[in-house]
Amino acid sequence: MKKYNKKLGVYEKEGGAKLRIWHRKKKGVGSARYLIKCGDCDQSIEVYYDKSHDNFLEIGGVHATKKEWRKILLPLLKDIKKKKINEKKKRT
Repeated sequence: MKKYNKKLGVYEKEGGAKLRIWHRKKKGVGSARYLIKCGDCDQSIEVYYDKSHDNFLEIGGVHATKKEWRKILLPLLKDIKKKKINEKKKRT
């Protein structure tokens, strides 16, 4: 299993605090989940998933299909990736 950061106040090279992540496996009726906390404070969000209902995720109490989450989140992440690539090109 992958080890995640669980320490408060650990920073990335870019300057932002690293997320603190905990994973809990499915227990009985309850779904498996990731607990993701801010690296600077105790704000958190829970992401629940269930492999038997592979098409759905609950993020922060909001249930939606993976397709819907992709429509919302992937464009945001792609913009970040493009900015990083452009910054690297400018440096060289």
